[in-house]
Amino acid sequence: MTATALGVRVDLHVPASLWDEVVREAGDFVLPSQTAGWRDAVCAGGWRDASRLYTWPDGTRVLVPLVRAADGGTYASWPEGWGVGGAVAAPGALTAERARVVVDDLAALPARTVYLRPDTASAPLWEARMPPGTRRNPRLTQVLDLDGGFGHVWQHRFSKRARWAVRKAERSGLDVERDGTGRLVPQFQRLFELSAVRWAGQAGDAPEETLRKVREKNPPAKFAAVARHLGDGCQVWLASHEGVPVAALVALHRGPQAVYWAAAMDKEGAALTQAPTYLVHLMTEDACARGARTLHMGDTYPGTSVTRFKAAFGPGEHPTAGFWIPASAAGATREEGRTT
Repeated sequence: MTATALGVRVDLHVPASLWDEVVREAGDFVLPSQTAGWRDAVCAGGWRDASRLYTWPDGTRVLVPLVRAADGGTYASWPEGWGVGGAVAAPGALTAERARVVVDDLAALPARTVYLRPDTASAPLWEARMPPGTRRNPRLTQVLDLDGGFGHVWQHRFSKRARWAVRKAERSGLDVERDGTGRLVPQFQRLFELSAVRWAGQAGDAPEETLRKVREKNPPAKFAAVARHLGDGCQVWLASHEGVPVAALVALHRGPQAVYWAAAMDKEGAALTQAPTYLVHLMTEDACARGARTLHMGDTYPGTSVTRFKAAFGPGEHPTAGFWIPASAAGATREEGRTT
C-alpha cells in the first residue's frame, strides 16, 4: 500500500527549522552528514533538494535527506562521495514496516534510479526491504570507539606501529594548523589532487583523465561548501614540513559523533614525517576533548592500503552497503512523461 493509503503524510523540501526538530528527536545518533547544513552543502554542488518527511497518524516522523540531479533522472541520499544520508528518526521509530513504506515511496519517484546510503547500524533493516532489481553497493565502514577518553584509546586501541609513527612525527619538525572557517580548504584541495595523480599512476591510468574525474566528483567548491555550511563542525587539519604542506584531513563533528571524512597527502613528505598518522592522532584527541564517543573513519574496501592505514588506530569493521533502487513502473512512466 502507498504512504497515502496508509494515512502517512509526506512533506517535501523540508525547511531547516523542521529538519532540526526531527534531528533533536533523533538525539545523539545523527551524523554531521544528516543535518540540514549538509543538505545545503550538497545542493551548493548542483543537486536540488528533494528531502521527504514522513509523518504517521500517531505522530511518528521519519526524515529522508534526499536530493535530485538537475535532469531529475537520479535521486540520492546522498550522492556517492557525500556520505551517509539514509533516514533520521527518533530511537525505535524506524521499524521494518515503516522502512517498507519509505522504500516503496522512493521507488515510485519519477526517476530512473534512487540511491539510498543508510547508516551502518540500520543497513540490514533497509536491505531486507529492498525491491527486486535493487543493486547493492558494498562498503566496509571502520568505526573507532572513543569511550574511556583519549588516554584509553591511545593505550588500548592505537597499535604499537601507530604510536611509533606519532612519536616520530613529533620529532620531525612538523607545523600543524587547524581551522574551522574554510581558510585551509585550498591547501587541502591541492594535496587532494596531488594524491589523485599518484593514485592514477599506481593504477596505470592517465593522470589528466583521473584528475578530471576527481574534480568532477570532488570539485573545490564541494569542500568549501561543507566548511561554509557546517562552520566549526568542519575542521580542516594541515601539516607542513619546512613550510611545505605534506598532509591534510577534514574532520566533521556533531555532538558525540565525529567523522574522519577526507584526507590527502604528498607521499614523499608524508613518509618522511609520518604526518598522516600524526594528524589522525590529533583529530582523535580533539574529538575526545569535544566529548565525542564515536569516530566514523569512513568507507573503504577490505585489503586496501587505506583500510590497513585506518586499522592501525583500532576501529571496528562493519560491512554495510548503499542501495540503487530501480524505479517502479509508475515512477518510470512518470519520468518518461516528464522528459518527453
